[in-house]
Amino acid sequence: MPQVAIAGAGLMGRLIGWHLAQRGITATLYEQAAADAPRSAAHVAAAMLAPVSELPEAGSAIFALGCESLRLWPPILRELGVAHDVRGSLLVAHGPDEPLLDKFYRSLGAHRNEARWLDGAEIERLEPALGGRFRRALLLANEGWVDNRALLAALAERCGEIRYGQAVAPERLRAAVVIDCRGAGAALPGLRGVRGEAIRLRAPDVRLHRPVRLMHPRYQLYIAPRPDAGYVVGATQLESESRRQVTVRSALELLSAAFAVHPGFAEAEIVELGVGLRPAYADNLPRVGWQNGVLRVNGLYRHGFLIAPALLTQVAAQIDAGIALARQREEVSCNCSAMASA
Repeated sequence: MPQVAIAGAGLMGRLIGWHLAQRGITATLYEQAAADAPRSAAHVAAAMLAPVSELPEAGSAIFALGCESLRLWPPILRELGVAHDVRGSLLVAHGPDEPLLDKFYRSLGAHRNEARWLDGAEIERLEPALGGRFRRALLLANEGWVDNRALLAALAERCGEIRYGQAVAPERLRAAVVIDCRGAGAALPGLRGVRGEAIRLRAPDVRLHRPVRLMHPRYQLYIAPRPDAGYVVGATQLESESRRQVTVRSALELLSAAFAVHPGFAEAEIVELGVGLRPAYADNLPRVGWQNGVLRVNGLYRHGFLIAPALLTQVAAQIDAGIALARQREEVSCNCSAMASA
């Protein structure tokens, strides 16, 4: 019997498995999807590490978890050999939408020191590809991105055995500690799926080093770099649990907005149009806690990569408590058996 059984092999499931393996604890992961047909939100994500960018909408709790994770991510990613960058992100807007930059800056409140105004020359110095395209921008220091698929692949090799194509009920798994990391597929009370759509591009004519968010009256478009001239472009956030393919409207909006950031995206190769369901509770905050003997880790919403390492710290403490309790029960059981035999 494994020491720990984990239902769900998305980001949190694999990260927990890797952490346990580092400590010599055996974990077995059960994943509903096939190995060659991933369905987790982590597979589709832009994987931006952007606590300041998310602050106005996400609030102080996610901001604190995100800042803690920014401290924890670099050594993890270096150990796993995963591409990432934490040299900041840029918020930009075209002329008519520039007041949105001021509105965002004001919304930071006491955290305005986390943002710095850039003029056109400073924008060009940091991101030459954007030279002459924007009059001003906000630089959010220390934010960045991580290559999500490279990270998931690296964790898969180090997190313990993953049994693909196995949809399991966590309550029926046998282990000292059982963890439920099934995301939107868990169907827990109060949990909903929020549809997100993203387009992966290969654009050799565009050279961006930092994530860029384009402020818009209806949405923020984000462009997250990847190695080898790759980019993830996204913005959509729909209160829907549909997994149907990306709509024409969404694709047109995302691609036209990307072109508005840099005309080089006009010649980009569309590599993939992806859809993911982000698991969220009503307050859009994560939950870590025991229920019916299972440690539930869920509700990471669109902040999975942003807050995962900080949540891992909480989960690790709960696992230690669970293992200690399992050992106590085993000792009591052994003592009772010995007394009965006598």
